[in-house]
Parts: sequence; structure tokens; C-alpha cells
Amino acid sequence: MFNFENLNEDTRPYVLKAIENAENTNNIYCSARFTERGKEEYLPLLKEAAKDHNEHWLAYSLESPGIMKEHEGASTRSGGYTIKHVPHTAAQTFSEGQFNRFYILGLCLYARNIGVDSLQVYRAKESMSHRAESDSIIGNQILIEDIESQLLETRSSFSSELVKPNSGISVKL
Repeated sequence: MFNFENLNEDTRPYVLKAIENAENTNNIYCSARFTERGKEEYLPLLKEAAKDHNEHWLAYSLESPGIMKEHEGASTRSGGYTIKHVPHTAAQTFSEGQFNRFYILGLCLYARNIGVDSLQVYRAKESMSHRAESDSIIGNQILIEDIESQLLETRSSFSSELVKPNSGISVKL
């Protein structure tokens, strides 16, 4: 579970605002592993997690029957096609990345509001093995504008070191 150091009653409304901003600009990412029901229920669940809970609660909610597909197609090494089980960690990995993305964007909004222009990268979730790319940015101060340029649009967020799957890093004031 992540330790979001600045997730509190002061910052939660800004996290929710970041989600609403993304919704208004069509920058909410729905997993290809969602069922039709999952696509319908994800955004309300994300908003509830931002308002009252965390990424762990969101993952638990997405693990409810009928939200995530049980199987998915995949290419084989020989160029063929097969059907495989969706990994049991899919909801957790997805929830951590997307909740963290909006927590960071919300913290950017909050920081700007209180006159802070940069945020510090830190390890918010411990893991057995760390990526060198993640370790290399721990402790860095990053300008809010630079963070937003990475995370505001869904497409650019996929390449951001700040929200790489299983990296365990986030930002704080």
C-alpha cells in the first residue's frame, strides 16, 4: 500500500478536481481489461477513492466480480494468438498507477494554490527490487509545470517515471 504523505482533508478536494479536469478533457484512462460494467463503474469508484479512500480501496473495488475481464487475448512468440487469464494483480497495478497519477495532479493544484512551485519525489511504497530509473529521481524537486506536462494527458502519462507500474514512487510537498 502506498504512503501518500500529503493525502488529507486539505488535498483530497484537489485530487477530485484533477479527476474532474481529466474527465472534462477526455483524459481518463479505462483499462482494456475492464468489462463494459467496469468501464461504467470505474470513474465513480475513482472519485469515491479520491474523496474518502485510497488506491487500496480502489483496487479492492475493481476486483469485484464483473468489473475486470477474466481472460484476454495475447500474441505468442511464434506469431500466433492465445487466450490467457488476466493477471490476478491487474486491478492493484492499475489502481496504484491511476490513483497515484491523480493524487500527484491534485497535489500540483494544491501546491500552486498555496504558493509552492515544485514537489519532491519520494518512495511511497516499498518494494523488494527498485528500478534504477526510479531510484535515480528519488529526492528530486520537480517543477509543477514539468509534472503536469507528463501527467495531464493520458498518453504522455504512460511514459512518465512518476507513475510507472510497480515503481512505488510519488511526490510530496
